[in-house]
Amino acid sequence: MIVYVDTSAVMKLVVSERESAAAAAYLVEKAASGGHLVASMLLYTELHCAARRRNLPFETVNAVLAGINLVDVTRSDLMYAAALPRQLRSADAIHLATAIRLQTDSMVAYDHELLLAATESGITTASPGA
Repeated sequence: MIVYVDTSAVMKLVVSERESAAAAAYLVEKAASGGHLVASMLLYTELHCAARRRNLPFETVNAVLAGINLVDVTRSDLMYAAALPRQLRSADAIHLATAIRLQTDSMVAYDHELLLAATESGITTASPGA
């Protein structure tokens, strides 16, 4: 099973938020049961930029990223993201386009519009603790 993790979900593993414990438990369970946690390299950039803005240690970010298979964003991902029908923000559209290319089974995110677009694209969604 391929589980795509969006930045809104992975941030909960770096910053303590209301859903953090539930997100962590869900992702650990998915990985332990043979699921492959994946995201585009966009996650790497977004997470490091967020950490810098919040003065968080990069070691924490890198430790979290070590458990996620990061894949390159392709030209076709960018073009497909631009053509998605919903009015997604650029980063969310790129995440969704990459998830679709990877034939993701499930997406973990906390952004409402992204979750709707993923569901409309045939991807099961989860927002543990929300």
